[in-house]
Amino acid sequence: MTYRGEMTEPLGARIRRLRAERGWTQRELAEPGYDRGFLAKVETGSRPPSEEMLAYLARRLGLTVDDLRFGRPPGVADELRASLDEGYRDLEQGRVALAEERFALAGKQAADYRLGDVECYARFCLAEVKWQLFDVSGAQKALEHASERADAAPPWLRAMIVHRWSGCRYLSGDAGTAIARVEEALASPELDPDAELCLLSALIHPLMEMGGLHRAQRAALSGVRLTRVATRPDFVARFHRQASQVWQATGQSARAEQDLIEACRLFASVGFDRDAARCRWARGYLLRRLGRLDEARAELTSARDQLAAIGAEEGVAGATLELAEVRLRQGAPAEAASLVSEVWPLLARDVESLGEATGLLGQVAQSRDDLPEATRLLREAAEIQTRASLHGAAVSTSLRLGDVLRQRGHLDEAIQAYQRGLDSAAGTDS
Repeated sequence: MTYRGEMTEPLGARIRRLRAERGWTQRELAEPGYDRGFLAKVETGSRPPSEEMLAYLARRLGLTVDDLRFGRPPGVADELRASLDEGYRDLEQGRVALAEERFALAGKQAADYRLGDVECYARFCLAEVKWQLFDVSGAQKALEHASERADAAPPWLRAMIVHRWSGCRYLSGDAGTAIARVEEALASPELDPDAELCLLSALIHPLMEMGGLHRAQRAALSGVRLTRVATRPDFVARFHRQASQVWQATGQSARAEQDLIEACRLFASVGFDRDAARCRWARGYLLRRLGRLDEARAELTSARDQLAAIGAEEGVAGATLELAEVRLRQGAPAEAASLVSEVWPLLARDVESLGEATGLLGQVAQSRDDLPEATRLLREAAEIQTRASLHGAAVSTSLRLGDVLRQRGHLDEAIQAYQRGLDSAAGTDS
């Protein structure tokens, strides 16, 4: 989508061009509010128009004042938003380079036309490119760049910027800051149902991983009420995906699976292939927890392949680690270790996945009766998880570490590991 070079056109020349395009004389445009001579000086640039005259001329030309002032073609804001929406679908379907090019062009045009809300949206979309490529620090910087235009943005977009920014902080091992930022945004009086639902969705996973089950449950129950009035299907779908974690933790497995199926359906209905594949990843995790390992393997393999096809590296890492856990449980430790190795270069960007992968390799070593190596890896995993305040994961890892140490006859160290697990459990509210 391209436009003529009106953005650099002097205001007077723009008025003259628009008048000529309509076949009007200077007198026909100027009268009855102003005389022809004054308009002639405005058109040549020798006299700037007052705000009152600018409003009068805009009205006569059938434009808004800002459309006239900044040389905006009629409908350009809607066209740019539609272009960004289309680019976002390109991104969700793996056409990353095309999407990034579209976002950059729309952002430049929005800046030239002084369309602050559209420019903010374009900057957010560019941050989504970084997110898709698992460039966590790059995504956070791009989101902060988008925040500079957030005052002009609609509530849903401001909420989504906070959602993603908090996700970056969480992946960087700063879950406390991630949660605090979302809770601060939830206190805003300007929220609409879509924005509130978006923010509640952002809270659930960090709260769950920090052991805040009761707080996560409150967020989920509030979100259920909002799904009845929210207007964005992608926000409703994202909430269903996150809320499924709460239903799993509270023994409502059937409800959790139904939420994931509905989320996948909604994402697919708007062409969001990346997010639909992430729902399959989440369902694979649930199936693994339920002991339905063959189904879990099939779902996770499909999710991983779909995410790889569209270049969603964060999703590839997560689905692959979950698949490795399934294969370990199915008695294939060598394949589990190989799967972890495939995504190891990605894991430094995500503290949660790094801790999970390290602990998983510890389990592989334990299955091979290499207890010293299992001890080393499980200790390292527990350290990662404790530093990141991932209390639930740290409890499980510490208990497994204690069992390995007890198996080796290191009873004092085993007791210390169990105590560490108890200390981590004390950091939860479940």
